Amino acid sequence: MRVKVLLVDDDETFRSVTAIALESEGYTVLEATDGRAALELLARDRPDVIISDLDMPGLDGRALCRSVRADARLSGIPFLILSALIEPDGTSHLPDLQADCCLSKQGSFWRVITQIQALTTRRN
Repeated sequence: MRVKVLLVDDDETFRSVTAIALESEGYTVLEATDGRAALELLARDRPDVIISDLDMPGLDGRALCRSVRADARLSGIPFLILSALIEPDGTSHLPDLQADCCLSKQGSFWRVITQIQALTTRRN
């Protein structure tokens, strides 16, 4: 069974390139342009993992993560932050990130794949 990833990012180019890369690794990818669009999609479909940028207009990644964590139906979905606001070593100066993992957009794409595998394996 293919792992379904919800990719949330307002940067269309980044989202498109990342979706293509994930699909080439065998993942099914759902896309949303911001947190509100992600919540609308989550009302209809359940991904195996959510990957979200932090800095987006409207409902940002931090608020999206809090909304997912507060919803009993969604709270168990692994949540990965992928943002330029995260340092390449994975550290962040942002308080209250309820995500399972935070990665830098400047990091290796293979770190994203490794984390998706770890998060979805841990859940099963």
